[in-house]
Amino acid sequence: MEGTFSMNDGFRSNRRKMPSAVSDYAQDKIFDQISTIFSQIQGRISHDVLNRALGIAQKLDRAKDYSREIEALKKAIEINHPYLQFFDILAKKNPQCRKKLIRNFLINAAFNGNKKRKDFSFTHNTPRPFFFVISPSMKCNLHCVGCYAGNYRRDEGLSYQVIDRILNDAKTMGIYFITVSGGEPFYREDILDLFAEHDDMYFQVFTNGTLIDAELAEKIGRIGNIAPVISCEGFEGETDHRRGNGTFRKICLAMDNLREAGVIFGFSTVPASYNYATLLKDAYYEFLVKKGVLFGWLFQYIPIGSRPDPGLMLTPEQRVTLHDRVKEARNRLPLFIADFWNDGPYVDGCLAAGRSSRGYFHINSNGDIEPCVFVHFAAGNIKDIYKEGGSLWDGLNSAFFKEIRAGQPWNDNHQMPCMIIDNPHCLRNVVRKTRPYPTHEGAESIIRYPALVKHLDQYSEKLADLLRERDSLCRPIEASQCELPEEAQASSH
Repeated sequence: MEGTFSMNDGFRSNRRKMPSAVSDYAQDKIFDQISTIFSQIQGRISHDVLNRALGIAQKLDRAKDYSREIEALKKAIEINHPYLQFFDILAKKNPQCRKKLIRNFLINAAFNGNKKRKDFSFTHNTPRPFFFVISPSMKCNLHCVGCYAGNYRRDEGLSYQVIDRILNDAKTMGIYFITVSGGEPFYREDILDLFAEHDDMYFQVFTNGTLIDAELAEKIGRIGNIAPVISCEGFEGETDHRRGNGTFRKICLAMDNLREAGVIFGFSTVPASYNYATLLKDAYYEFLVKKGVLFGWLFQYIPIGSRPDPGLMLTPEQRVTLHDRVKEARNRLPLFIADFWNDGPYVDGCLAAGRSSRGYFHINSNGDIEPCVFVHFAAGNIKDIYKEGGSLWDGLNSAFFKEIRAGQPWNDNHQMPCMIIDNPHCLRNVVRKTRPYPTHEGAESIIRYPALVKHLDQYSEKLADLLRERDSLCRPIEASQCELPEEAQASSH
């Protein structure tokens, strides 16, 4: 289908007959139709197409769980937001990748999975996280500065059978979206077999990108349910500083290979003292768009893992300034950038410990069930749970996890969502009260090492003061309309 596509042919009958309450059978049929049509589009996707798709989504969102997201997209269409170019770029991607994004992520994970998660949560008295992170192995071909996973054991990791069982349990719970981390996931020769075996799920795979040659990119495209997220710390100087000489050239090639294969992929950047100036510049985000990146994540450096160094953290002022720049980039480019800490207001704060609705948890390569990838404590291990005849959901109701969920949100200001760096006393209190075990040597330093404790307390207090001051200055206008600090304005070009 070349040129501007119209949904008239595909949805004319459904538009007239769509009831306010749709049966599950009819809903599945409609979803199948949407998936097929969008996977065949090769040209520009018109606003009419998007509006009709959102209209259908509104009718299918019976509990209004996604009303905020749907309204935001409708508003974007109304004002012709630059991000709408995302859909035109998506229309040029590999049809199999598009089909799996729609069928596995939007339909299985978001819509159908939402009802399944609610029903399961009610009948089994468990939380209902949207996703979780799993690290199949901590083996890696790089030794990056400040790696959050640098102190885990680099052994064989989780077996194929254990991962397979975890993924089957996840689907029983209604979880169809999985983030894969490590270590380097593509270091495992069987990882693609797992993704293909669970072809009704969608996998976001954080990778250093150095192993993605043309052949691997083609395989990823054929499977379709994999969205690689490539670690990039800026340009060559910043990336090679953290990840080793020659890494930037390798990840550029990986991006080229994925773009040529029509794969949907993203980026991941760790804002730190050494790349802060680069991350303020438009040129970095424009570079990513030109490479074919559609989305990405910013994860503030925090002093955990390999040789924790508070000196690598952004200052509170830098953190706030960078977030202003990110918001500006989101409003100008077809690149969705999620700022994991600073976007807390969009998800109502901390997501850890399998919090219901948008929350998650982490299963590391040893099987320890951690509240998030940055809190390296656990109260249970999935391998032990399976040996005792249990299931994945049995690991989500430990006293440790329950105490975390009971304390969320940690702060009335959701721009300070984290119990590690924004509300460090909260993590210390939870660990003291529930006594989880550290999941690697040195994990306790974040709550016990005096220099780190002092630094985080001072950091969080200063950030709170800064945000209060900004809030008073920005009231009564919206925070997003506040003028950028001079530092950000001077660095934008």
